[in-house]
Amino acid sequence: MKTNIKKTNSFTRSLNVVVPWDSLKEEFNKEFTTQSKKFKMPGFRAGKVPAAIVKREIGPAIEANFGESALNKYFQESLIELNLIPINQASITDLQFKEGSDLKFTAVFEVRPDFKLPSYKNSIKFKIDKFKVSDKDIDHSMKELQNNQSTLNSVEKASIGNYIFADFQELDQNGIAIIGSKIEKQYVKLGEGNFDEKISKLICNKKIGDKVVIDLPFGENKISKFEVDIKKIEEQVLPDLNDDFAKSVSPDINSLKDLKEKLGENISKNLDDDFEKRSNSQIIDYFVDKTKIEVPNSMLDTFLKNAFEDEKKKQNNPELKEEDFNKETKPFAEKNIKWLFVRDKLINEEKINVDDSAVDNYIKDAISNNQNQKDEIKKYYDDPNNKQNLKSDLITQDLFKVLKDYSKIKVTEKSTDELRKDKDGKK
Repeated sequence: MKTNIKKTNSFTRSLNVVVPWDSLKEEFNKEFTTQSKKFKMPGFRAGKVPAAIVKREIGPAIEANFGESALNKYFQESLIELNLIPINQASITDLQFKEGSDLKFTAVFEVRPDFKLPSYKNSIKFKIDKFKVSDKDIDHSMKELQNNQSTLNSVEKASIGNYIFADFQELDQNGIAIIGSKIEKQYVKLGEGNFDEKISKLICNKKIGDKVVIDLPFGENKISKFEVDIKKIEEQVLPDLNDDFAKSVSPDINSLKDLKEKLGENISKNLDDDFEKRSNSQIIDYFVDKTKIEVPNSMLDTFLKNAFEDEKKKQNNPELKEEDFNKETKPFAEKNIKWLFVRDKLINEEKINVDDSAVDNYIKDAISNNQNQKDEIKKYYDDPNNKQNLKSDLITQDLFKVLKDYSKIKVTEKSTDELRKDKDGKK
């Protein structure tokens, strides 16, 4: 067998293969004999049709089928011989085979692109903010818990902070109801969202059964007139913040002080996780920006196709145009694919590995810390794919630890109060 490999670009290969007839003759004759025994023709017993007639009647079909079968065999042998691993299905062109002649074909396929890692040891530098929990964070979490355990009581008159249950009938410029533009059975809270204080004041002091006309945002850059038919008015009653409230949140909490400490720990962990993600993102950006690497077309097409299908399901939007979506998503897709290649090369360069015992210990810890979800966790990781994904994630975590040791990171600690000020200033 003779092979000739050509590089079209960093990821596309064109492989020409020639297999001599002498290497094929025995296999072909066996196939011809097998098909001859199956061939039936009037005037002859099964398997007794002369070879010359068999060749005339079904010879081309035997040659075509044998050529296809031999192609697959010798293509795989060529890949092993050349140490090549395609990342997509090869396109076969110029397939040639006839009895007594060599088998020839050309296979075009993609492989992982060739590239060099940038110099990264002590070269990665970036600045990043690290946020610390503030009293406002804990107060906000306490209010959320209060809201979750609140009750609703009916009241006679509406006021800011109350909930109203109402039908909304859109009106035209003359105040006449627009047929087909009625939104029924809607719950809204006065003083929040579209029902700001200015609009809510028009409903304040109204009773059940009253109707009031207000202007509301409706659609893009549109203000519409609505008649609000009030069906129910309710006030929210919040539980008192005391030790009994704290105990009702979780059985392992004994006092309000314990609850605040627990909330602080949870928020602090979330902030630390966010810091890790942002730090990792900075490192990813460094390698993606500094590494010259071409993205294989097959991988990009597959990524965009899967992302588009996921987006359609998520948004439930059949009108979503694939061309527009791909144009917007392409930079994100290219970045992810580039990092995938860089990550694998870095793991190999740094000789990072996680053995199976470490994966098993991680799963045991997850079960130990979440006894109420023990069965779900065990069932999830019984799937070999999920277990392999976990191993990959743990390897990636170890990689980032190594890369951070090589990095010069300037960390500025800030309170989340400063973060809120920054966000308010940008509004």
